[in-house]
Amino acid sequence: MRLIWYIVILFIAYGSLYPFDFEMGRALPEDFSKWLFSWHHRTIRSDLIANILLFIPYGFFSALTIKEEKRQWPLLWLVMTFIGGFLFALFLQLLQFYLPSRIPEAADALTNTIGILIGFAIAGFTNSKRVQRLIPRGLRFQLTPALLVLVLWLAWQFFPYIPVFESKQFGDGLDQIVKSSWSLELWLERVLFWMVFYYVLERVVAKKYNVSVIIGITLFVLIIKLAMYRSYLGWSEISAVPLAILLHAYLGHGFRVALIAVGAAVLFIWQNLFPWQWQTALNSFEWMPFDNFLTGSTWHNLSALLRESLLLASFGYFLGKWLSSYRTAGIVLTLFVVVVTALQFFIVGKQPDSTSIIMALVLATLFQRLARIAP
Repeated sequence: MRLIWYIVILFIAYGSLYPFDFEMGRALPEDFSKWLFSWHHRTIRSDLIANILLFIPYGFFSALTIKEEKRQWPLLWLVMTFIGGFLFALFLQLLQFYLPSRIPEAADALTNTIGILIGFAIAGFTNSKRVQRLIPRGLRFQLTPALLVLVLWLAWQFFPYIPVFESKQFGDGLDQIVKSSWSLELWLERVLFWMVFYYVLERVVAKKYNVSVIIGITLFVLIIKLAMYRSYLGWSEISAVPLAILLHAYLGHGFRVALIAVGAAVLFIWQNLFPWQWQTALNSFEWMPFDNFLTGSTWHNLSALLRESLLLASFGYFLGKWLSSYRTAGIVLTLFVVVVTALQFFIVGKQPDSTSIIMALVLATLFQRLARIAP
């Protein structure tokens, strides 16, 4: 669990300091104390939510690390971890003074600590037997590979996490559906992802739902999506849902697992190698991970990153279920991504980079560790 926590810290630092174009000659504010104690935070809601979400994994995995290592005086360790997280967040803000593309705010470190506290609370909820006894058995869950996939699905589905719940928003959402065009690639992706959702949801809550309940859950999710800011709900997804429900309800367990694993692999190949226009000259390789996801439109790039993370996680998880070994699945997942990335050297208009390989390695590690600690 400590390794996962270190990976989370590394990702937070990477995302906060990208693109690493430091100018060390830049000066700190003349009135540094005024900046440090200026907690009046003026920002848009999406940035505020992002600052909180960024540090939830830090608090979550740090608390689980303390529990797993059975530290003496765990409450003291939690306090020290909280203070360390705040200092870490503040240190990142200080480093951003030397990044011309960043606007550091001391208040961001404060909102980051809210994320740490939420992470502590989630960790306590998932591991406290006393808390678990207060929850109906059907709603209890433990930290498992299925939960990781479910969290990625929810993050992808509801990004950017800004509910509006106004009649105009619902009208705009319905208008978006009417005006949307149907896409085979998007339709197949939505069929796959909704099947993933139904499967991991039942594993997380440890309960098999009948078709009527699945339909009710689906309608609830779609209604919430209509109320989300920038929710691109269209015909491709609306038409994919009925097929996903039927496949989930009537396919056998083993065939369903194999279908999702193979479908995720095929979809990843399609999205990364299509339209298959080969060339003799080699494309250049981008060594900087996540470079394509951290420039341009933040909303579009983060949405694309979540989608690719979910796709790789779906392949790794269902392959692990199919082979009954997350270790083997992790090796296959990593080799598969390496091969697809290598083929991008010969595809017109593609930019091979290290992002997918790193994501595959991280997911393979997470699945193995989570499977090991799962009850």
